[in-house]
Amino acid sequence: MANSYFQFKQFTIHQGQCAMKVSTEACILGAWIPVSTPNRILDIGTGTGLLSLMLAQRINAPIDAIELDEAAAQQAKKNALESKWKESVKVINQSVFEWTQSIDHTYDLIVSNPPFFTDSLKSETNSKNLAKHDTSEFNKQNLAAVLKILLSENGRAYILYPELESQQFKAEVEKIGLFYSEALVIRNQPKGPVFRVISKITKTEQKCESESLNIREGQVHSESFEKLLSGYYLKY
Repeated sequence: MANSYFQFKQFTIHQGQCAMKVSTEACILGAWIPVSTPNRILDIGTGTGLLSLMLAQRINAPIDAIELDEAAAQQAKKNALESKWKESVKVINQSVFEWTQSIDHTYDLIVSNPPFFTDSLKSETNSKNLAKHDTSEFNKQNLAAVLKILLSENGRAYILYPELESQQFKAEVEKIGLFYSEALVIRNQPKGPVFRVISKITKTEQKCESESLNIREGQVHSESFEKLLSGYYLKY
């Protein structure tokens, strides 16, 4: 059973009410996203609020953290209110697809660790299905459409998927005129298969040199991984 909370250097993530717990790949996404000066940040499917708080630690900008599941949204709100960035992070309990129709602004930075399972056995728990499977409304085609609406002209979205799903998402993104780049390729071991891909999605073509990260080298975390997470993990 996963721990009911995860302690970082500057904040705590309580996760007992969330289907998606703190994961290594989500932490990589939150720590790796390049520092910039966006006017607004959007975290789609925030879950525990992890990505929002990781970004708030490094980037001074208002963050909208949207989450459909009510229990997860309440957990994210609690995590944000107990952090030093409670004024920066606003948790919204609503479908991002409905919410998009009611706002009149865009975002310079959008992040998401979306559900991606399609053919795997589903859980008896509806909240786990919503968090982990993209066969509901939160699928790749709809996510791409939302990014086209919500991204500012020079904005950037960083989306985390396994390799196959990232290529499927690339097809959906390019179909509607957005630009896709592999920004970070993550492997568990240097010569191992690709574990996750962080893609960069933009409205205009932007130069993007793909980077790579190995989580481990043998039995220990790689130096690059430790350096990346040193601002967050207690053991570094």
